[in-house]
Amino acid sequence: MEMKNAEVKKPDIGTLVMALLLVVCVILFITSSGEALLWMPRPVFVFFRMASIVGILGILAYFIGESLPRSMYDPRRFPYKTWQWEKGGRVYERLGVKWRKAHAIDMSRFMKRSFPKQNTVTRDPARLRRLVQEMCNAELVHWVLTLLSPVFALLIEGCYGVVIAVAYALFNLSDVMIQRYNRPRIMMILERLER
Repeated sequence: MEMKNAEVKKPDIGTLVMALLLVVCVILFITSSGEALLWMPRPVFVFFRMASIVGILGILAYFIGESLPRSMYDPRRFPYKTWQWEKGGRVYERLGVKWRKAHAIDMSRFMKRSFPKQNTVTRDPARLRRLVQEMCNAELVHWVLTLLSPVFALLIEGCYGVVIAVAYALFNLSDVMIQRYNRPRIMMILERLER
């Protein structure tokens, strides 16, 4: 039987750095699970423990999110469709979405294989459709991270774990808010172009 030549894509530098960071986070998590770091002041120890968990969850969520097929997202169906209570995004404006948008991190700036989401001034319907799917994907990933936030309360003792869990959930919910605010606007532009 003849082996077919499979084209192997070389990982870009961003992917390699993310994989290395994941290994560092796992090592830090394992180290902070024992007694090796207990000599540190409690807040410093908690910071390293939190950083390792944030890194592991975030990096794994990023890679899993990037691997999901974009065809599975339909922005007009649950859970991505716009709800009447969102009032065309006014609810999110009152919650500070514009400020949060200005300070959000776009992973496509660091990961060359990711679909770029910034500077989306385009009249290409195919690119806008893809952008809407990417927004659905980002929303799903941040919902999952929000639901995983209690992990901090379980893995970090005392009030630190609870405070970090709440902060992590709020941070990810603000990213969900950005997607839910932007997606209907992009879809309106797309509908006008397709008329």
